[in-house]
Amino acid sequence: RMEETIELHVRNHKEEAAEVLVRETLFRWTENEILDASHRYEKPDARTVEFPVQVPRDGEAVVRYRVRYRW
Repeated sequence: RMEETIELHVRNHKEEAAEVLVRETLFRWTENEILDASHRYEKPDARTVEFPVQVPRDGEAVVRYRVRYRW
C-alpha cells in the first residue's frame, strides 16, 4: 500500500468569485481511498475524484487531500 498527500492551489484573477470543478485522476491504482480532504468531493468512478471549489474574487483556494492506494 501507499499513501500520499496532494495540495492544489487554484487562483482566480477575475473581479467576481468563481466556482471551479477540480478533477483529479488517481492514476497509481484503482483500489484507492480518500482518507482526508479539505473540501467535499465526489468519486464518479474508481480513478476520478472531483472537488467543487469556490474561489474568491482575485483570490486563491487550496484543495488538499490524502489518498491511500492498495494493491
